[in-house]
Amino acid sequence: MKAKSVRRRIGCLAAMLVLAGCGLASSVQAQTVVGIANLGPHPALTKVIEGFKDEMAREGYREGKAANDVEYAYSDANFTQSMMPQMFSSLMSKRPKAILTVSTSVSQVARSAVTDHAVPLIFALVTDPVAAGLVSGWQHGSDRFAGASDLQDFDAVVAFGKKLFPGATSFGTLYNPGEANDVVTTRELEAAAKRGGLAFKAISVDTVNDIPQRAQLLKGVGFVYITGSNLVQSAMPSVAATMQRLRVPILSSETEAIKTGLATASYAVSLQSVGANSARIMVRALRGEKTSALPVVKPSSSDYVTSISKTQFSKLGLTIPSAFSDCKCFVN
Repeated sequence: MKAKSVRRRIGCLAAMLVLAGCGLASSVQAQTVVGIANLGPHPALTKVIEGFKDEMAREGYREGKAANDVEYAYSDANFTQSMMPQMFSSLMSKRPKAILTVSTSVSQVARSAVTDHAVPLIFALVTDPVAAGLVSGWQHGSDRFAGASDLQDFDAVVAFGKKLFPGATSFGTLYNPGEANDVVTTRELEAAAKRGGLAFKAISVDTVNDIPQRAQLLKGVGFVYITGSNLVQSAMPSVAATMQRLRVPILSSETEAIKTGLATASYAVSLQSVGANSARIMVRALRGEKTSALPVVKPSSSDYVTSISKTQFSKLGLTIPSAFSDCKCFVN
């Protein structure tokens, strides 16, 4: 009898341990893992991710280790295309419920690298997801993708440039013909320039080493508009030095350039806002909505930030128009 009683107690204890283990597993599984696939470490890309995480927290997905919190599995390709499949392999080993893909090239690779079609892919910082082949139209996502674009309103950009540089009769840009975003942006800029009554000059660059020489061809334009081109943005010090010699002001599509003294002004979509827009889409996907039913979000007027450098205007011998005197947008 005694032996049976001991065995019974041991059996009950084992059952309790199994049940406790099951409870622990359930607790761990209750935590939502969200993958973040990033092109590489860069202040602009970091701002997108910060905006994404902040908005996720506002939506109730707070980062933490407790049950019902969200855990972010982060990986980047260090700006190297060949490392992207490895990056996604690392993320998928964490069994994410969905993945944020930051930039066009990362999103395009995700389509083939993420073989589990049950994992929604939410893009951010993709200028034209239609041209990139991620979705078939702007009205809604595809069977794999939905997300947030950083596409500028180029008519608004031209209008802003004319207001800030009232003597300008033309403007120019640098673009990489091998980058889908650059080609789309340049085409849209050309159309907006025509509608706005400004001459437009687009100079192609294939490598960073081309920039100092090719940028010289922008001599004489009223201002240079620098887009979110990965190639051109990576060489902003060189672009800024060339434009300073040519005494041509730079209007940047990103705010970081003006903070570091590399641009005269910026009229830019807030990168935090792009991240926040993608988070709202991510939340809907996590709650079970199909990506094909979700919208592709473009920036709204509230997503733009204006910054003007008094120092750069002074260096170029230019006067800031009085229309901006109360804008509360001046830096350095």
